[in-house]
Amino acid sequence: MVMSVASLVGCASQQKKDTPVVKDVHVSGNDQISSRQIKQKILTTGTGWWPFARKQLFDPVAWQADLERIRRFYVAKGFYQADVVRSEIQPRPPDGVALEVEVREGQPTHVGKLDIQGLEALPAADRDAAVSKLPLSVGAVFREDDWAAAKRLLADRLRNRGYARASVEGRALVDVKTRLAALTLIVAPGRPYAFGAIEVDAAPGARVPSAFVWEQVRLAIDEGEPYSDSALEEAQRRVFGLGVFATIRVTAGEPDDATGRIPIRVVVREGPFRTLRLGVGVRADAIRNEARFVGEWSNRDFLGGTRKLIARAELGWAFLPNVYAVVRNDIAEAPRNGPIARLRLEFEQPRLFARPSLRWRNTLEIDRTLEQTYNSLSTRAMTGVVWQVLSTLAVFPAYRVEVDYLDGAPINSAATAPLTLGCQTTTDHCFIWLSYLDGLVTWDRRDHVFDPRRGTYLSLDLQGGGGPLGGDFEYARVLPDARAYGSFGDGDALTLAARLRVGQLWPASGDPDDSAVVTRFYAGGGVSMRGFADRRLSPLLLVPPPPGADPNLKVTVPIGGNGMIDGSFEARYSVTPSLRLAAFVDFGQVTHGRIGPGDLPHVLWAVGAGIRYLTPIGPIRVDLARRLPFGDPPVLYQADTVTGAIGPVAYTPNDSCFGLFGSHVATPVPDNLCVLHISIGEAF
Repeated sequence: MVMSVASLVGCASQQKKDTPVVKDVHVSGNDQISSRQIKQKILTTGTGWWPFARKQLFDPVAWQADLERIRRFYVAKGFYQADVVRSEIQPRPPDGVALEVEVREGQPTHVGKLDIQGLEALPAADRDAAVSKLPLSVGAVFREDDWAAAKRLLADRLRNRGYARASVEGRALVDVKTRLAALTLIVAPGRPYAFGAIEVDAAPGARVPSAFVWEQVRLAIDEGEPYSDSALEEAQRRVFGLGVFATIRVTAGEPDDATGRIPIRVVVREGPFRTLRLGVGVRADAIRNEARFVGEWSNRDFLGGTRKLIARAELGWAFLPNVYAVVRNDIAEAPRNGPIARLRLEFEQPRLFARPSLRWRNTLEIDRTLEQTYNSLSTRAMTGVVWQVLSTLAVFPAYRVEVDYLDGAPINSAATAPLTLGCQTTTDHCFIWLSYLDGLVTWDRRDHVFDPRRGTYLSLDLQGGGGPLGGDFEYARVLPDARAYGSFGDGDALTLAARLRVGQLWPASGDPDDSAVVTRFYAGGGVSMRGFADRRLSPLLLVPPPPGADPNLKVTVPIGGNGMIDGSFEARYSVTPSLRLAAFVDFGQVTHGRIGPGDLPHVLWAVGAGIRYLTPIGPIRVDLARRLPFGDPPVLYQADTVTGAIGPVAYTPNDSCFGLFGSHVATPVPDNLCVLHISIGEAF
């Protein structure tokens, strides 16, 4: 028996060894449907060109089935006369084959007639809402996907208007000779229903009271409200927002025809209440390299009642401008490096004042970071209330206090301190503290938080500090953020994304220099205007060189501004399930004072391309950007060595690309036109 099994294994291994490798699959004759779409519908694929790509072995049986799949795919796209007219297998020595298939598409079949039956007894408003802008119309190409979508959409619209038992059947008669399809949609709407009682099914001995679940569902659905699938989805999102369940199902129960009511059935099963997560984070550009270890411990039932306690710690090391300059101790680059860390504690009390839509949130954070302009050790505390109006809409008013110890570049004038450190001092360090109210409104309708393909995201952050609240600065600050996403093509392979932010900071004195350096706006970096390195799209200040450096060395640091505009347009294309290409156009500007319409012609632009490799911890992203010759470069300020007065100075920007090409003119601002960004996560 052992010998027989060994023989079989040996024969199978030898047979696999002799099987040719598919080097390429080529499709010709296709004008209406792309080769990429066709190849996605067949099993046989070519071996990738990249090193260590998995070899795709040729299976003649699968290939014959693939030829039939191609014919069937064309029928589904409306080409009922399409056929495979040629199929060839060409040897590719030493061990491969190339497959060629030629198709004859013919002409597509169009919708000649569309009849919708069964809606005559419905109110006009319901009838019009159901049939408005269906995916199929007379004269359009008859595609099976559109046919199925029309039936599904028609039923969904009726269910969302109270017709819980609505169903749609379809009849399609295709005349191959005339290439016309006669379509009939037969609708059975049934009677309208309203929502009734809520039934919660929890596991025996569950720690989370069923009343907590009932409250969240009732926030989304009032008793007696007309039935709709969208209301059930909103209820499920609200229950999911409790953050303590591994399984959640919110569905309609059995309708009661006598009362016209449908009960709401909720099935929940608790997940682990305590979790520990570990991860890493990296970021690299021309100004900053850093790596972090991240750990987070959470208890989602702290002291019972679904209170949350979360402890998050980050520990890493930062290199400015990069690891190479620090290792070589290149004084001309003004290298710095050191530890960076963040410790954050968060406590959240749900059901504040016994209101299920309110949560009391408190945080305490200690942060150590290195920036070009300064090093900081900061302590921040916050208390606020989250009002979850909808699962997608939240209002978060809070009171925050922040204490920062800042030490920066050596200065030779007390006038530069407010620019570099945000305080009045003649030394290289100072303390500042902020006390302010913060209001954040978010409306998040994205389909996914970390990898959105569709939807919108809107937020508005309002701050007001100082005055009766105390603190070293009295100011107001506003930052709206708008993003939109849409996906197209087969399998939503192409995603278009856009973002716009416009920030304004108003010091109470009206003097732009009276703003805290930590509240100013900065742009540039992997999640901002990618034509600049991290925080380098900002007004700049010329500071003395570090000790031991050439006294003629020019060092510039970003000092932030009181006005900002920042935006992006990006196209992301999925080549494979784990590989994505991107092209983008970014724009932005940061002004010393508030930004206004007159600053728009001075906005800077950049174009670029990138690649993303999707991993369980997020997409590993590499972006290469190049600035365009439009707009005005960041303003450079310098302190007069005699009077100490601060004023702008003219300079010629570096027009090279990584030191290549360009005029190689001497300039105090080293930022060139090209920037490489490496990070984890999408830009927005």
